[in-house]
Amino acid sequence: MAIVKMQKFNLITFYSYQELLLETFQDFQAVELFSAENYYDEPQTIFSKKQAHALIEEVELQIGQVTWARSFLNQYLPKLSMMQSLRQPLQRYTLRQLAEHMQQYDWQQIYERLRTIDKRLRLLEQERRELSEQENELNIWRYFDERPAILTTFNQATGMLGTIPNTELSNLTQEMSHIPNAYLETVHQTTTTTYLLILCHKDSRQKTGNLLRSAGFEEYHYPFEGLPSEALQQVKEQASILVDEETSLKKELRDMRKDYQAFGLVAEYLDGQLMRMQSNEHLLTSNYTVNLSGWLPVDKAEAFIKRIESVVGSEYFLEFQEVKMEESENVPVLLKNGPLVKPFESLVEMYSLPQYDELDPTPLMAPFYALAFGMMVADFGYGLLLFLATFLAKRVFHFKPSMQQSLTFFEICAVPTMLWGLIYGNVFGFEFSFQLLSTNNDITQILMISVIFGYFQVMFGLLLKFYILWQKKADKLRAIFQSGSWIFFLLSALMIVLGMMVFPDGPLQEIGFIGLIVSLVAIVIGGSLDGQTIVGKLGSGLYGLMDVTSYLGDLISYTRLMALGVAGGSIAAAFNLIISYLPLPARFTVGILLFFVLHGLNIFLSFLSAYVHGIRLQYLEFFGKFFNGGGRAFKPLKSSEQYVEVISEEKQQQEEE
Repeated sequence: MAIVKMQKFNLITFYSYQELLLETFQDFQAVELFSAENYYDEPQTIFSKKQAHALIEEVELQIGQVTWARSFLNQYLPKLSMMQSLRQPLQRYTLRQLAEHMQQYDWQQIYERLRTIDKRLRLLEQERRELSEQENELNIWRYFDERPAILTTFNQATGMLGTIPNTELSNLTQEMSHIPNAYLETVHQTTTTTYLLILCHKDSRQKTGNLLRSAGFEEYHYPFEGLPSEALQQVKEQASILVDEETSLKKELRDMRKDYQAFGLVAEYLDGQLMRMQSNEHLLTSNYTVNLSGWLPVDKAEAFIKRIESVVGSEYFLEFQEVKMEESENVPVLLKNGPLVKPFESLVEMYSLPQYDELDPTPLMAPFYALAFGMMVADFGYGLLLFLATFLAKRVFHFKPSMQQSLTFFEICAVPTMLWGLIYGNVFGFEFSFQLLSTNNDITQILMISVIFGYFQVMFGLLLKFYILWQKKADKLRAIFQSGSWIFFLLSALMIVLGMMVFPDGPLQEIGFIGLIVSLVAIVIGGSLDGQTIVGKLGSGLYGLMDVTSYLGDLISYTRLMALGVAGGSIAAAFNLIISYLPLPARFTVGILLFFVLHGLNIFLSFLSAYVHGIRLQYLEFFGKFFNGGGRAFKPLKSSEQYVEVISEEKQQQEEE
């Protein structure tokens, strides 16, 4: 598999077909538009750049309204558990079905209803707060058995309600007792404040007032007509009515899950419509025609022509143009791999997509990554658990395509994890009766296997670099001296190691040393190819020798395959040993719980470490040998699929068949 071959197209047809064509392209999901004026080598006088669509602001406003409606409803809808959400089948629609829904569903009427409910709920909340404050006031004065308004009707006396601090009550009571025809009564008292009724004759009004001011008295003006207890009951009844109304409105909102989903379809349609409108910036127009240009996979050309003819018949001019060498950096990249390799594309995308004229590193990297992942976990039980978990999750729950690919990725990595677990004889930290390699006794052998694994991957990366350079006529010399020299160097180093450890009596060591010297000279020559002057060439060539330490570091990096695999197995065995020290009754009660908790922690850390360090080995030790990256992802005109999955009509027909 490789990078999908692209081509440019230029389409000219009558202006009246523009909207239908854009809808067709969006349903086709394989066309990336670019500015049509960039298709031509010279400025065009026949066509002019199309102005921004007049309805963009209106559609953006509608998207805002629909988004608000969903957000508002989401506050009141019963929340589904994670399991319930995952069990919900993914909604799949075509653009035609979304358009039909848009016509049939009067979303604006529902939107206005939601706005009315929102406004009413806010008003109810405000009224409830006011009633709550009134209720608190009346709870204080409810023990006053008369209508407070009567205090304002006295001719010969003055009556007041008010508060003083508790600290002033004793002194005020004593001083009031010395005033003739004055009366003080405590209506209510809290930890800090006393609520009082004050009565006095009009002749002692001034003296009483002075005394009250010195005690910090604050007069309270009763806002109701009747008795406090009666007013309190009325306030409670009003609050109850508001609560009932609020409950009714919220129940109405809770029953609007179908509207919530329907708003999602509307939002998806409007989002697609906005994308089509924004495509105006790529178009050129004349009085009667429109000019569209874009990128298209070569293998989609025939289907693309059929789509165009289904809209415009024969009233069009279409031209295809192959990618030119000088514009390869600007060509969008679309990867195409088989089902076992495609899940690893996400790792490449995190690093960088390849340029259009590069190799797709995904199928080249996937086997190495999977084997390295398995070697760093290396437990049959952990691998089996991961495989079963991902296998069942994909079949029991409904995930988005991206999540499906992630689960498939770990499902694939679980297989080499089980294989290495069998080789090491490990299952949840317990050892099998048979072991090809023991993490306790065969550390040296495992270390050697790790380095050999790294040696072959680094060598493979150099071979790829040699192949890439050799394909270019101008770089054949670089292929020999910048890649071939390092391949020869590593082969010479291997011969020396084999001569020292496996065939000590043979000539391998001498041959290896001679090859090492020759390869170092070639490395200097290869480095000099990058220099511009004689001094620069000499400096670049000698500097190239510094990469010897880099390659040594690359091989040492692969020792992490041994380190993580042995560490994970040792930790699992240690957990089992701890549990075995528990008394027999505890071993089958608390011990079982500890087994799940401790091994769960070790599983998480083992998988996380294998994932991260596996990525590091590919990015630094492997990609650095042959892969440049820097490609731009292919972005076809299609719906954002934020709310539902939008499929083409062609795909829907294939599934129905």
